[in-house]
Amino acid sequence: MKVSTKVECGIIALIDIAVNSRCGKVVKVNAIAERNNISAKYLEQIIPLLKQASIISSIKGASGGYILTRKPSDITLNEIVNALDKTIFSLTTFSDDLLSDANTAINNCLWEPITDYMCSFSEKITLETLADRYNELNSIKSEPMYYI
Repeated sequence: MKVSTKVECGIIALIDIAVNSRCGKVVKVNAIAERNNISAKYLEQIIPLLKQASIISSIKGASGGYILTRKPSDITLNEIVNALDKTIFSLTTFSDDLLSDANTAINNCLWEPITDYMCSFSEKITLETLADRYNELNSIKSEPMYYI
């Protein structure tokens, strides 16, 4: 499966916000960009999609930035992906020019079950799951290494 850079960067930005906005802290786009090596200008194109989907909200002013609108455990991967690109979990079909029983059989046996599985699986993964895994991986990297 091929996922766009927009979706990938949007998920990374949300993980960053989830990890760095604990205790009500506001997260700035420039900080997200710097920590994750993503262009701030590119993130500024993605952030409105996440705001429009009511996943994040903005705080105005000099000390402003972004926070999650809900707990990370209440935000699913499916919701995030659909906010950024509605075509990823949509049903894949062949061209309308290829109408045939073979096309119908392929849709029934392949594309519909794959799409259903991906939607179901992505509904079970939450932003909290992703943030916890990120924290786990990050703590492994920061543990001291001893050499003999």
